[in-house]
Amino acid sequence: MPENNYDVSIVIVGLNAKKYVIDCIESIQKAVWRDLTYEVIYVDNGSTDGSAGAVRDHYADSVVLLENDTNVGYCPAANQGARIGNGRYLYFINDDTIVIDDAIALTVEYMDEHPETGTAGSRLIYPDGSEQYSGRRFPGFVNAIFGRRSFLTKLFPGFKSVKDYLYVENLKEDSPFEVDWVSAAGQCVRKEDFFSIGGYAEDYYYWHEAVFCHRLIEQGKNIILHPCSKVIHYEGQGSGPRPVKAQRFHIINFHKGAFRAFREWHGLSLFNPLLLVIGAALCTRASFLFIAAHARAALPSGQGSS
Repeated sequence: MPENNYDVSIVIVGLNAKKYVIDCIESIQKAVWRDLTYEVIYVDNGSTDGSAGAVRDHYADSVVLLENDTNVGYCPAANQGARIGNGRYLYFINDDTIVIDDAIALTVEYMDEHPETGTAGSRLIYPDGSEQYSGRRFPGFVNAIFGRRSFLTKLFPGFKSVKDYLYVENLKEDSPFEVDWVSAAGQCVRKEDFFSIGGYAEDYYYWHEAVFCHRLIEQGKNIILHPCSKVIHYEGQGSGPRPVKAQRFHIINFHKGAFRAFREWHGLSLFNPLLLVIGAALCTRASFLFIAAHARAALPSGQGSS
């Protein structure tokens, strides 16, 4: 493991988001750091839009650039960046983000003061300032229907299960609070804790952050969302446009990951009858999303096929 020459190594994994990643790195360099030191590691996951070249041209002297020939997936690429990090902490951030003021510094300083904390997540917001609810509870059966971005959640935002799942009331305060898991689009973790549980689970495409946080909890750590650490996240823009074929890939992997994560969290064997119910619910949900994706693609403005 490399020496800790910096306070924090910022790891960005990018794919076909040239404009966004340049703006992301610029926001990091303009951020408030106080007396903290940092390095930026950009792992390009086989971009074809010139992202790696743009980072090289703009930040040759200030960003460590790793280039993969193909898209190896988020977790392998993030682990790749983490392995060469020279910081006491690792801060993972998506390529389609803007760091606001001292967002990263706040998470590092909080964790310095709280050794019991396994990871501290930033508060992700949309460009218009609305919440992305980046700290959540581990989902239950109800959240398959009332999820973070589901239509029903938007219709009934005051539903107790929704407010509990998304920690809506906690976000009204400025104090850091404990959650079940945080998003890897803005997440700080000690390097030794990260590697003590094997880094991000490379056999997951989705739900890896929840699995990662659950494994930290099993080691006796707590998970924190820092509401004053704000990061703008252009959610879904980092990997470029998604035609129907790409949406199908994401829908399948999202629901496969949800099934496996639920089984891991609850220690269920493959023969547990509860898994039949969970599997059927997830398949039904995925089917509705498939139908919706094809319906959108059929519209005149849709980008379907392929």
